[in-house]
Amino acid sequence: MPPFSLNIPCAFDKAYAVNIEDDGRVAYAYLTFYGDVVSDVWLYNRLPAPVDAFFNAEDGQPLNPDEYIKPGITVKPIAAEADITCEWDESKDGDVEVAILLHGKFIAELLPGAKPGSSVLVAKDGPLALVY
Repeated sequence: MPPFSLNIPCAFDKAYAVNIEDDGRVAYAYLTFYGDVVSDVWLYNRLPAPVDAFFNAEDGQPLNPDEYIKPGITVKPIAAEADITCEWDESKDGDVEVAILLHGKFIAELLPGAKPGSSVLVAKDGPLALVY
């Protein structure tokens, strides 16, 4: 699969957008505010999850290691824009919240300042995603 990138603007505040990036190895979502990343979350690995949690910046975006992923999880990767949906909301304190749905199923949440964001696909908190 060639790299995939998608920008989804916030429905009610154009200062915010979500960038979805799948480089053919791993996919991430980034919440931006006027173009600056204010939250990020791992979405899925395309390649087998590594056994160790060693992250090497030279390898590009890191794959989430096996110890952080819920057992038996299989994710159908993004193949088209229609596969990904963002549901935008405003929190009680006025911040933007965004739920990320893949193939119609909730998989992650991004909030300004949450680095990383939360995912239903992880078994324990890690550097790439927190347990939702």
